[in-house]
Amino acid sequence: MILPRFLCLPFLATLALASSGCGLFDLFESETTLADLDPSRARVEVELGESPRVSLALVAKEGTCEAITDDIEAKVDDRKMDLFMRGGETPSKDGWVCGAPTFRKALAEENLGKDKTHFEVSDETARIALDFEDLLAPRTITTSHPDNKIDPGVDLALAWSAPGDELDEENLDVVFTYDDETLELPAPPQVSVVDREIVVRIPQGAPAGTATLRVDAEVRVDATSCEGTPSCEATVKVSPEVAVEVTSGPVP
Repeated sequence: MILPRFLCLPFLATLALASSGCGLFDLFESETTLADLDPSRARVEVELGESPRVSLALVAKEGTCEAITDDIEAKVDDRKMDLFMRGGETPSKDGWVCGAPTFRKALAEENLGKDKTHFEVSDETARIALDFEDLLAPRTITTSHPDNKIDPGVDLALAWSAPGDELDEENLDVVFTYDDETLELPAPPQVSVVDREIVVRIPQGAPAGTATLRVDAEVRVDATSCEGTPSCEATVKVSPEVAVEVTSGPVP
């Protein structure tokens, strides 16, 4: 049996040419307003890489999967966001999957480092508003050791520049790369979070040399205000790095 989404396409094509004036693709246009969608939560994701950007997804209630109309608009700090995904069911290699309506916006230099960030989604039927503090704050790491020197087998504390972030070991990954490509660590570095600091220990036997230590992190930022939907959440993906030097290390 042919799936309903493609049922009688030749017949629909005939209708598109009929004198009624109804176009073929008009039949597939969504009529779901923001009030009809009534999302269970608004989810913000920030990527602070070489090309920083922010996305806002409207997660539908369980058991529903709707595509939104063009009338729904989203803004971040009064800057209009682009509609990245209308939502609804989309084809995949494993069948049909439900996608959340999603808006995106590239972040300009003047947007970064702001104390407060405001999002708003609206049409004539409803309005959703989200506020965050320090969502776009700079996130850097600094070492506790003079001259950024690392001793193999000794803990090195890394201070995180955004004090309000909740650091989670499960969402942290340390990448250690020597400047000399012929050098490598004998084992992966150990990573833990202690008193809101990231503690890194490279293994005994690590060769001396200069390197780059990068922390790939995903941190959660709580909303200070959430209107028009039961839940608002945000995550920030960032990869700060610092230049370090591995010493010959203490004798085991």
